[in-house]
Amino acid sequence: MKKTLAVILVGAIVMLTVPVAQIAAAAPKGNGALVGHIFGEDMRTPVSNAVIKLRNVTTQQEYESDPTDPEGMYRIPGIEEGRYVMGVLGPSGAYNFHYSIMIKADALAKLSLAMKPGGEPVMLQQGSSDYGKKASILDFFKSPAGILTIITAVEVTLFAVALSEGEASPIIDQI
Repeated sequence: MKKTLAVILVGAIVMLTVPVAQIAAAAPKGNGALVGHIFGEDMRTPVSNAVIKLRNVTTQQEYESDPTDPEGMYRIPGIEEGRYVMGVLGPSGAYNFHYSIMIKADALAKLSLAMKPGGEPVMLQQGSSDYGKKASILDFFKSPAGILTIITAVEVTLFAVALSEGEASPIIDQI
């Protein structure tokens, strides 16, 4: 029984020292996407045939949307995770942002803009949501709740093993 307890303790120590974060970081990441609408200077009229361009500030890789539809909707799928600067080439001219946006892997970023001639684009709405990400049991065990579950299971198992061996106190055995 003591060998079993020793094996369980060694297993628990190994599980707590395995570099889970580095293993998870080495896994290949998916790509994100950016969607939204482009509106005119009145912030209501959709702008059709505008092209949205993104440039990764680290790698300088560029992505561009198809021309916006009659409702001003655009979509850029398959964007590598990173920080990007954005520009819009519309029928009334070209607009560039002077700040960057972050695109996350396996997430859908939402950004709608209004174009004002002679001015800066106006951000109307932004957001992000996970899409296409399949949750696995490993995702739970990487979370704080999952780690707590593992620790609790190990403690309960060790307590059960200790109880099955009988009382170790010499005082209680004599009573």
